[in-house]
Amino acid sequence: MNFTEVGLNQKKVSIGLPVFNEEKLIRKKLESILSQTFQDFTIVISDNGSTDQTRKICEEMSKIDDRITFSHHKENKGPYWNYNFVLNKAETEYFVMAAPDDIWSENFLESNINILEKCKVVGSIGECSLFNRIIDSNTHKSEINILKNSRKYQYVHPVKGELKEKIKFYLDYQMGSQFYSIFRTKDIKFANFYRNKANYGMWQSDFAAILKILKRGDLHVDLESFFYKEVSTKSHSTIKYMKIFNFSISEILFSKAIFSVWFFKEFGTKLFLKNFGVLLRSNFLWGRTIFGEMLRMCKRIIYGQEKYW
Repeated sequence: MNFTEVGLNQKKVSIGLPVFNEEKLIRKKLESILSQTFQDFTIVISDNGSTDQTRKICEEMSKIDDRITFSHHKENKGPYWNYNFVLNKAETEYFVMAAPDDIWSENFLESNINILEKCKVVGSIGECSLFNRIIDSNTHKSEINILKNSRKYQYVHPVKGELKEKIKFYLDYQMGSQFYSIFRTKDIKFANFYRNKANYGMWQSDFAAILKILKRGDLHVDLESFFYKEVSTKSHSTIKYMKIFNFSISEILFSKAIFSVWFFKEFGTKLFLKNFGVLLRSNFLWGRTIFGEMLRMCKRIIYGQEKYW
């Protein structure tokens, strides 16, 4: 066994928290979860080989509250493996994936679990807004800045109706934040895309998982709670970001094509043809993005500038 584990309890909700080098955020994230109005939960932390103080902080917190289960892995096996690990640990009725840099309103768990208890939906999430962190150059302290009208650019929306309508709607709007809904554990495990190692190489596997879970039912948005998703104000390279996730060159170049093939196998010819236009456009835009980044890299090489991936 190549990991150590501390604490384990059976509760109503499992909160999966995969981490890697999150010493600046993890303590505040855990404290915010522990201050939720709903308290019948367990937190499953999986540390993917952190080299900073993440392990020390998590071990300290697990000793303070026995609802925190902490596992430390000696080597980094990639983010998708880590997601799969925390989900496999869930034995509760409900499951929610958390990220160290996201923020929940204090009633996030309580309000969305009430929805799941009363309604026949597979998942529920609060309204989504985006924020960034403003760091003071003198004190180095950070402040939260909620972006105005951020729901216009990235929001969540109820997804309901017949499967063909839900699939088309979700492909059109691509609401990635819905992956952080509270789900019935049996349903998210059914849709768990990460259980098959071969799928680790497909970009937007979380997006694919949501499409698959729509086979089991509808997704709800709770207007009484909030979910804040952090965005970076710095420009970044898509290729560099994907290489951090250990994607190969072929997986980067043909990412959307791989997704399209998966969609065809999962949903069949009729739904594939019905959504062919959206899939084709997605492939075209992806190709344009990657081609543009490769051109910029060539210019950097020609002019002797530092590579950014």
